[in-house]
This record gives sequence, C-alpha cells and structure tokens, in this order.
Amino acid sequence: MNHLYDLIDRFHLLDLKNPTHPSMFVEEAEYDMLILALPSKEKELRIDSYAFVFEGGHYYSFDKTTHTFVDLESMQKVYEILDTQTNDTMKRVAHIHESIDWMEEKLYANTRFHFMQYWLNHKKDLARIHRLLLLGVDVMEHFIKHYHENEDFLVTHFSDIHEHLERTNRSTLLAIEKLNNLYTFYTSRNNERMNRTIYLLTILSGIFLPLNLIVGYFGINTQGLPFENLSNGSSLVGGLMLLCIGLSIGIFLLFRRKF
Repeated sequence: MNHLYDLIDRFHLLDLKNPTHPSMFVEEAEYDMLILALPSKEKELRIDSYAFVFEGGHYYSFDKTTHTFVDLESMQKVYEILDTQTNDTMKRVAHIHESIDWMEEKLYANTRFHFMQYWLNHKKDLARIHRLLLLGVDVMEHFIKHYHENEDFLVTHFSDIHEHLERTNRSTLLAIEKLNNLYTFYTSRNNERMNRTIYLLTILSGIFLPLNLIVGYFGINTQGLPFENLSNGSSLVGGLMLLCIGLSIGIFLLFRRKF
C-alpha cells in the first residue's frame, strides 16, 4: 500500500490528511478519491472527513491519525463505514429536534430558561450541518453515477446512504425553520412585555406628575402662596393632591373600559 504515496498526487495527499476537508470526489486516470465530511457525534459539533481511494479494483480508507492506507478488501466495507457515520449524523439531527421540542414546550409554558443560549447554539450547529450535508449529497450523487455500472458496486446500498443524507438535510432545514418560528414568538412575547411595562410607567407618570407639580409649586420659597395663612392649609393641599390622584385613576379606568 506504500505505492499509493507515489501514485497519488501530492495535493490530493494533503486533502486526505486534512481532518476537516470538505466532501469531494476526484476522478483520475490511475485512481479515484472520495472524501465525505460529516458532523461527529461528540458533544460539541466537530467535522470529521472520511477519505477513500479506489485503485485498480482495490479499496482503501485513509487513517488520518496514523496517515496510513487501510485495505478494505471490498466495496461492502466502504459502505459499512459511510453507513455508520450517516446514521450517527441522523441521530445527531434527531437529538437537536428533541431539544428544539423541549425549548418549544418551555417557551409556551412561560418557563424561564436561557432561550437565546440554546437558540444560538442550535442555530450555529444546524447551519454547519446543512452546509456539510448539502455538499455531501452532491458528492455522493457524483460518486454513484461514476460507479453505478461496475459489477461489484452496491448501487442500492449507496443510494440508500444518498437518500439518508438528503432526508437528514431536509430535517435540518425543518429544524432551522422551527428555530426561526420560536425566535419570532420569543421576540413577540418580549415586545408585549415591554409594551406592558411602558404602559404601567405611563400610568404612574400620569398619576405622579400632577402631584410633583403641586408639591413643587407649594414648595417654592415665595410669599402669597394659596392657603399659607390658613391653619388647615396643609390639609387642603393634601386634599387637592388626593383629588388629583382620584381624577387620574378615574381617567385611567375610563380609558381602559373604552379601549
């Protein structure tokens, strides 16, 4: 298998060694090269690319940790590796859907949680997964068209992988749409809360502004103020303030009943 290092173009060798290289399918006179990049099943989203070289009826995978070629002996082994990774990708997207459903229940139940933190993490992961799957679907389609006439090629098996990648990509787009809908609901609810707060502040301002005016007027240090010579002047001013409060509350109730 060491002859592959002499056979493969040095730029293609660099592509094989790149652990995050995007999906691609290369047709050369002496060999073909397939790289399929998919999200890993780690807790944090990470990209892993799986590389294969096909040469003269032989099938090799490239181990990116040891930088060696592994003889897979048959196309069945290639299928098994890609099928396993595709299933892991489907499970990861399904897990994100479950998390979005949990977010939706919490949001509609008006339960406090860090919505924006979850939303941003899922939005970022889904956008990267969508880009990976969109390119992976095209590469897998090109790969199947190139090999579908070979007798030992598993057309049905690899077509199944292609269909799974397409379906997972559609599921990713659906998850992104659900996230957008949740964000719209979240911002609408926050805007409604803000409007209620401003509404209450406006009411309080309508009540206390006349009181501030009265207190400020009778608090000025000048002569000739109303009620200054009356023994019950303070009581009269207090009554005037209570009257203002009553009028403000009455106006508020009137507007609330009409509108």
